[in-house]
Amino acid sequence: MSRNIALVLSGGGARGMAHIGVIEELLKRDYRITSIVGTSMGALIGGVYAQGKLEEFKNWVTALDQLEVFKLVDLTIGKGGLVKGEKVLNKMKEFIPDTNIEDLPIPYSATAVDIIKHEEVVFKSGSVALTIICISIIQKKRKKA
Repeated sequence: MSRNIALVLSGGGARGMAHIGVIEELLKRDYRITSIVGTSMGALIGGVYAQGKLEEFKNWVTALDQLEVFKLVDLTIGKGGLVKGEKVLNKMKEFIPDTNIEDLPIPYSATAVDIIKHEEVVFKSGSVALTIICISIIQKKRKKA
């Protein structure tokens, strides 16, 4: 008998693979993910899962060697961090087609914090890829403050 859960995924680049493992284990244990919310890396992994492309993403990430990872890192000098993340998202678009959030088979939303207005921003519609890019930009501005 399947059990329904809502999945909440945190930020942090290194947690991305852990998020994948958690999702896989939940599915093995017969949990049914009925909705997903995430921020930063959690928004990326949650969005990929909601699109039904988690296996493709995992296969791609685990097949990367050090040189390929280096080629995907778009370094930048500034207070907002050292890596922009645009090359990774553009590469992903080659094998994961963009989808609108409202068209996903699983309810999905992504969150960030607007540090100027001091309020939470919740993305519930529009492009999944654009949402993830917006969140990474917001996170960088947040780190500057």
